[in-house]
Amino acid sequence: MRSALYTYQRSESTIDFEGRISLLFFTRGCNFRCRFCHNPELIPFDNRGMTYSELGAMLDRARDNWVDGVCITGGEPTMQPGIAKTAAFIKERGFALKLDTQGSFPERLRQVMSCCDFIAMDYKGPMEKYPLITQTGVREDDIRRSVEMLMRGDVDYEMRTTVIPGLHTEDDMRAICAELEGVKRFVLQAFAPRDNLPDEELRRAEKTPRMVLERYADICRGFFREVVIR
Repeated sequence: MRSALYTYQRSESTIDFEGRISLLFFTRGCNFRCRFCHNPELIPFDNRGMTYSELGAMLDRARDNWVDGVCITGGEPTMQPGIAKTAAFIKERGFALKLDTQGSFPERLRQVMSCCDFIAMDYKGPMEKYPLITQTGVREDDIRRSVEMLMRGDVDYEMRTTVIPGLHTEDDMRAICAELEGVKRFVLQAFAPRDNLPDEELRRAEKTPRMVLERYADICRGFFREVVIR
């Protein structure tokens, strides 16, 4: 039997799961084609993940090295049909679990939530800009359902937007705030150019200036209990 996990980061992480020493696992497959994706090699779908025996042995070794958390990212983890079973396997071995998602598979997100200790959901921009940013048709109701599940659920969470210079405007931030009003924690992430980005122009773009993030954070503070710049 194979898990939903395709590969993993070789070294433990102290930054991907706050307060935990974690293993970072990647799933393969994403229904979005974001122009600024940092893991474009994981976009093509493949459900031939590592076996459960391989995963179990890896978790046993990690526990011996003081690892107490697992972070699952992608790709889009909830695109994998076996994500809930994989999450349960990890939790049964005593690890705290964080899930990264963009929220476009709300039913699978619902199935996996009970195994999660923290969920980070990427909110790409105002809903009207989703097709431009993701380069795909987006089922808006699916995104909204995922947001509502997180807001009403018992799992700790954050919503986060990567701010792209020239793409996300002040008006966009106001629209995002209106769409997400009531969310407990909203994170503004700096865009960082990389040589593997799908959009070649963004490979040469500047990193999001701190002053822009500060200005956008000021806009957001009236809508959310906590606003974080990362």
